[in-house]
Amino acid sequence: MYKIGLTGGIACGKTTICSFLQEFSASIIDTDKIAHELACPENSLWQAYYAHFGEKILLNDKTLNRRLIGNIVFSNSTEKNWLNKTSHPLILAEVKKRITRLTDLGIKIVILDVPLLYEIGWDRFVDETWVVYVDKKTQLNRLRQRNSYTFAEARHRIQSQMPLSRKIKYADKVINTGNPLLINKKNTYKLWTALQQKLEKINEQQ
Repeated sequence: MYKIGLTGGIACGKTTICSFLQEFSASIIDTDKIAHELACPENSLWQAYYAHFGEKILLNDKTLNRRLIGNIVFSNSTEKNWLNKTSHPLILAEVKKRITRLTDLGIKIVILDVPLLYEIGWDRFVDETWVVYVDKKTQLNRLRQRNSYTFAEARHRIQSQMPLSRKIKYADKVINTGNPLLINKKNTYKLWTALQQKLEKINEQQ
């Protein structure tokens, strides 16, 4: 199984790139979706959050108040460290289960969509990394529009992540989503097909 770690800054267009890859029949494991599943009422992350933060982080229907949790952890490094140490092992265990299932199905390549790939050291688990990026102004505007954040909330979330310049430095491939949508799709297709061709040649030589 050849593993690609797909990452980037918040609101840089990673979800759109993943949708393109799905159109190209790529297998994708979305760690954000896994985290959301584990955070549903009574699941493992939900129980951990509830035990740690108490009733204040629950909405009337017992689901988590994600915005409140975000405001807490993005303004308190101790709480952020607790969240990372608690959630990442649970998510990684589920990722490994899904990789095993895909391998059993004969899938040769998997895309691991991991927003904090470098920050949590998951780049060690993949064969190459792709970074999705956009200029800072566009990133800030996208985040505010997407999540209805104030300027301060959006800026705080962006600043809490590793700078995009460092992620780009570490990346094997980069995808600039500041281009028109069709160009972004074309560039993603080129990366995907080039990877497939490379792996096919390697298999032929073995």
